[in-house]
Amino acid sequence: MTAEAFNPADELKRTIAEGGISEDALRAITGIQPEKLRSFLDADPGMTGLTTERRALSIDESSRLSILAAHLTQGMQIDDDERLTAIFESLTLDCHLTLDNIAQLTGLDIDDLDSALRDPRTVPMHKKYELAIKGSYLVNAVNQARGR
Repeated sequence: MTAEAFNPADELKRTIAEGGISEDALRAITGIQPEKLRSFLDADPGMTGLTTERRALSIDESSRLSILAAHLTQGMQIDDDERLTAIFESLTLDCHLTLDNIAQLTGLDIDDLDSALRDPRTVPMHKKYELAIKGSYLVNAVNQARGR
Protein backbone atom coordinates (compact mmCIF):
# COMPACT_ATOMS: atom_id res chain seq x y z
CA MET A 1 0.00 0.00 0.00
CA THR A 2 1.37 3.42 -0.92
CA ALA A 3 0.25 6.78 0.29
CA GLU A 4 0.35 9.74 -2.03
CA ALA A 5 0.67 13.23 -0.66
CA PHE A 6 -2.38 15.41 -1.19
CA ASN A 7 -1.37 18.49 -3.18
CA PRO A 8 -4.21 21.04 -3.01
CA ALA A 9 -2.92 23.12 -5.93
CA ASP A 10 -2.65 20.05 -8.18
CA GLU A 11 -6.11 18.84 -7.12
CA LEU A 12 -7.67 22.24 -7.79
CA LYS A 13 -5.88 22.51 -11.18
CA ARG A 14 -7.19 19.06 -12.11
CA THR A 15 -10.71 19.97 -10.98
CA ILE A 16 -10.57 23.18 -13.04
CA ALA A 17 -9.23 21.31 -16.10
CA GLU A 18 -12.04 18.74 -15.80
CA GLY A 19 -14.66 21.52 -15.63
CA GLY A 20 -15.67 20.88 -12.02
CA ILE A 21 -14.97 24.45 -10.97
CA SER A 22 -13.54 27.64 -12.49
CA GLU A 23 -10.95 30.04 -11.14
CA ASP A 24 -13.71 32.65 -11.00
CA ALA A 25 -15.80 30.32 -8.82
CA LEU A 26 -12.79 29.67 -6.56
CA ARG A 27 -12.36 33.41 -6.14
CA ALA A 28 -16.06 33.89 -5.36
CA ILE A 29 -16.12 30.99 -2.88
CA THR A 30 -12.90 31.88 -1.05
CA GLY A 31 -12.72 35.65 -1.45
CA ILE A 32 -9.06 35.29 -2.41
CA GLN A 33 -7.78 37.80 -4.95
CA PRO A 34 -7.39 36.45 -8.52
CA GLU A 35 -3.64 37.14 -8.70
CA LYS A 36 -3.06 35.26 -5.44
CA LEU A 37 -5.11 32.31 -6.68
CA ARG A 38 -3.20 32.27 -9.96
CA SER A 39 0.12 32.33 -8.07
CA PHE A 40 -1.03 29.43 -5.89
CA LEU A 41 -2.16 27.38 -8.89
CA ASP A 42 1.04 28.16 -10.85
CA ALA A 43 3.39 27.32 -7.95
CA ASP A 44 6.05 24.68 -8.50
CA PRO A 45 4.82 21.58 -6.62
CA GLY A 46 8.43 20.76 -5.70
CA MET A 47 8.83 24.01 -3.78
CA THR A 48 8.30 23.04 -0.17
CA GLY A 49 10.06 23.74 3.09
CA LEU A 50 11.72 26.92 4.24
CA THR A 51 12.12 29.78 1.82
CA THR A 52 12.97 33.46 1.94
CA GLU A 53 10.38 34.23 -0.72
CA ARG A 54 7.19 35.96 0.31
CA ARG A 55 4.17 33.64 0.35
CA ALA A 56 1.45 34.39 -2.19
CA LEU A 57 -1.23 33.27 0.25
CA SER A 58 -1.63 33.78 3.96
CA ILE A 59 -1.66 30.67 6.11
CA ASP A 60 -5.43 31.12 6.50
CA GLU A 61 -5.97 31.40 2.72
CA SER A 62 -3.77 28.39 2.05
CA SER A 63 -5.62 26.38 4.69
CA ARG A 64 -9.03 27.32 3.26
CA LEU A 65 -7.96 26.33 -0.26
CA SER A 66 -6.58 23.03 1.02
CA ILE A 67 -9.81 22.25 2.85
CA LEU A 68 -11.90 23.19 -0.19
CA ALA A 69 -9.74 21.03 -2.47
CA ALA A 70 -10.19 18.06 -0.12
CA HIS A 71 -13.95 18.61 0.04
CA LEU A 72 -14.30 18.88 -3.73
CA THR A 73 -12.20 15.81 -4.47
CA GLN A 74 -11.88 13.34 -1.59
CA GLY A 75 -15.07 14.41 0.20
CA MET A 76 -17.28 13.56 -2.77
CA GLN A 77 -16.36 9.90 -2.30
CA ILE A 78 -18.22 9.71 1.03
CA ASP A 79 -21.36 7.58 0.90
CA ASP A 80 -24.60 9.60 0.89
CA ASP A 81 -25.98 7.76 3.93
CA GLU A 82 -22.77 8.54 5.85
CA ARG A 83 -23.04 12.17 4.78
CA LEU A 84 -26.67 12.34 5.98
CA THR A 85 -25.69 10.93 9.37
CA ALA A 86 -22.78 13.38 9.56
CA ILE A 87 -25.14 16.34 9.04
CA PHE A 88 -27.11 15.44 12.13
CA GLU A 89 -24.07 14.37 14.14
CA SER A 90 -22.62 17.80 13.45
CA LEU A 91 -25.79 19.54 14.58
CA THR A 92 -26.19 17.43 17.72
CA LEU A 93 -22.56 16.92 18.81
CA ASP A 94 -20.87 20.12 17.63
CA CYS A 95 -23.79 22.54 17.97
CA HIS A 96 -25.45 20.90 20.99
CA LEU A 97 -28.86 20.88 19.31
CA THR A 98 -31.16 18.09 20.43
CA LEU A 99 -33.26 16.11 17.99
CA ASP A 100 -36.24 17.95 19.50
CA ASN A 101 -34.58 21.27 18.69
CA ILE A 102 -33.93 20.18 15.11
CA ALA A 103 -37.48 18.87 14.71
CA GLN A 104 -38.92 22.15 16.02
CA LEU A 105 -36.70 24.28 13.77
CA THR A 106 -37.21 22.25 10.60
CA GLY A 107 -40.60 20.57 10.91
CA LEU A 108 -38.91 17.18 10.46
CA ASP A 109 -40.30 14.11 12.19
CA ILE A 110 -38.22 13.23 15.25
CA ASP A 111 -38.40 9.49 14.43
CA ASP A 112 -36.93 10.20 10.98
CA LEU A 113 -34.16 12.25 12.58
CA ASP A 114 -33.41 9.42 14.99
CA SER A 115 -33.34 6.90 12.14
CA ALA A 116 -31.02 9.13 10.11
CA LEU A 117 -28.59 9.12 13.02
CA ARG A 118 -28.86 5.42 13.85
CA ASP A 119 -29.26 3.75 10.45
CA PRO A 120 -30.09 5.97 7.47
CA ARG A 121 -30.61 2.87 5.27
CA THR A 122 -33.98 2.44 7.03
CA VAL A 123 -35.18 5.91 5.95
CA PRO A 124 -37.22 6.04 2.72
CA MET A 125 -35.59 8.03 -0.09
CA HIS A 126 -38.22 10.78 -0.16
CA LYS A 127 -37.64 11.40 3.54
CA LYS A 128 -33.85 11.34 3.11
CA TYR A 129 -34.20 14.17 0.63
CA GLU A 130 -36.15 16.33 3.09
CA LEU A 131 -33.75 15.46 5.91
CA ALA A 132 -30.72 16.34 3.78
CA ILE A 133 -32.13 19.63 2.51
CA LYS A 134 -33.33 20.90 5.88
CA GLY A 135 -30.29 19.56 7.74
CA SER A 136 -27.93 21.19 5.24
CA TYR A 137 -29.79 24.46 5.63
CA LEU A 138 -29.21 24.36 9.40
CA VAL A 139 -25.52 23.53 8.93
CA ASN A 140 -25.22 26.49 6.57
CA ALA A 141 -26.99 28.76 9.08
CA VAL A 142 -24.57 27.63 11.80
CA ASN A 143 -21.55 28.19 9.57
CA GLN A 144 -22.72 31.69 8.69
CA ALA A 145 -23.31 32.49 12.35
CA ARG A 146 -19.77 31.26 13.09
CA GLY A 147 -18.39 33.48 10.34
CA ARG A 148 -17.31 30.60 8.10
